[in-house]
Amino acid sequence: MKKAESMMKKVLCLLLAVLMMGAFTGCGDDNKETSGSGSMQDPYAAYGLEREKSYNEGNTLMNAMMEKQPAAIHLQPVFYYRTYYEPIPQSGDITLERGKSANISLDLELVPETGEKCNIKSNITLKYDGKKGEDLFHADTSTYGNPTLYKDGIYVREYGDHVVKNKTVRMEYISAGGGFKYEFIGVPEELLYVPLYVDKGEATKADGNIGILYFRIKGVQR
Repeated sequence: MKKAESMMKKVLCLLLAVLMMGAFTGCGDDNKETSGSGSMQDPYAAYGLEREKSYNEGNTLMNAMMEKQPAAIHLQPVFYYRTYYEPIPQSGDITLERGKSANISLDLELVPETGEKCNIKSNITLKYDGKKGEDLFHADTSTYGNPTLYKDGIYVREYGDHVVKNKTVRMEYISAGGGFKYEFIGVPEELLYVPLYVDKGEATKADGNIGILYFRIKGVQR
């Protein structure tokens, strides 16, 4: 009887030890960080950059991201800009994962420096589809607006639909003195920008675009 009880105690102790080992192993797996599972970080801190200093030294955020692509980025629309019109502040939050896209819609009333107000509408598909060493971002834009076109020997401004696919999206260094007539708050930094391109159709050429939407990169997930 005592022998059986002793054997039972040994079995119970062995089972308890196995269960405890399993619990510790499970905790270790849960806390082990896998690729792309980290939280969002400030993009400049994540790549060891200083906003103004690094850019002036030729070490840009875009180049750093092209070399080591983040798993995802957190974007914030900042402002819409079009030459000869008042800039329009934008807001919102967009998380864009590598290999995926995000849709942004604009419905804006533009106030010109002189003349009458006008309206534009645009649907933007922003794609994070580039590979290492390539342009990381591209955009499809479908815009109803009034670009300046050169037709039959004269410049005309007329409304129409303009659908342009798979244009490269780049970054621009923006500061308070950048000439945008936009109250840019904070230190200078690189902003992602998407021009609303013009489909010139039967026109000889198109003069510029239908405005540009600027985004701040608020965070990256390595």
